[in-house]
Amino acid sequence: MYGSNYCMKNKIIIFMVICLWSCVSNIQKSSESTIFIQNFVAEYNQLDSTYFLQVELYDYHENIESVWVVIQNGNTIDTTFFLNDSAYSGDQIMMNNIYSGIFYLPSPFMEYKLNVFITDNNGEILHSSEKSIFIEEQFLPEVIGDVIFVKSYEDGSGYQFDSSSPYFVNENTSYLNFQITIKDLNGIENIKSIRYKTETLWFSAVGECGCEEGKTCNNSSPTFYLTNMLSTSNDSIFTFEAINDYIKEPGFPINPISVCNRLGMITFSFVVFDAYFGRQTFVEELLFLPCSEGDWNCEYDCEYCTSVCGECSE
Repeated sequence: MYGSNYCMKNKIIIFMVICLWSCVSNIQKSSESTIFIQNFVAEYNQLDSTYFLQVELYDYHENIESVWVVIQNGNTIDTTFFLNDSAYSGDQIMMNNIYSGIFYLPSPFMEYKLNVFITDNNGEILHSSEKSIFIEEQFLPEVIGDVIFVKSYEDGSGYQFDSSSPYFVNENTSYLNFQITIKDLNGIENIKSIRYKTETLWFSAVGECGCEEGKTCNNSSPTFYLTNMLSTSNDSIFTFEAINDYIKEPGFPINPISVCNRLGMITFSFVVFDAYFGRQTFVEELLFLPCSEGDWNCEYDCEYCTSVCGECSE
């Protein structure tokens, strides 16, 4: 009877050990099967012909031996790059389960297939993934023509001119708006924003002019951005103007001579934020003159500068 119970206990113990081993084995196998890519970044810089590759794994696995990427384009390119998690060559933080690398490889502008492989200490592939990228040639944005300035009055009249003509300050309030035309062959999506700042230098100033005579006055604000007018059907040429959510039509009010009688220069610095090339700056200068001085625009400004209007009518 005792022997029978002893055998039964042994069988139960053996059965429990087998069950526990099976559970542990299943847990380990399940842990290995959780290896997968959480994020895969592939970027190409045409300026220096380099790839930035980064593979972020879902979880840490100590048995991972290597993470590598094969770049393919038919029979033209078949190149293998090994990534690292050692804060080297493009990798920022050591042992954070993000494998990265920067690699030199001149590549024609076309579509490429990228295959990622993760191998263990025995060379066995634990996980693989595939993605495609299209390398598009990037073009610098450029300004087409002169910046166009628009002078207008409260009655709706006004006219366009460029910086070769001055802005005449009249005996009553006028308004300034301006437009800049940008050519970007990569499309409107590459133009993240166009902002500007102004630098004012009055050679002479009498009254409440904001900036003192002979001193530079800077003016820059987050509200100083241009908006796309959508005034062209060409998908690579875009016109932007100063009117936006903050600067209402018809534009910036320009105080009359009775408030500020000034002569001087305002420099506009336009900053185009391109998705690929970053900041590109274009500069334009506009001369401000009292309407009673210089070769002013008789056709449009005469009735708004009555003190010298007689000169226009002659």
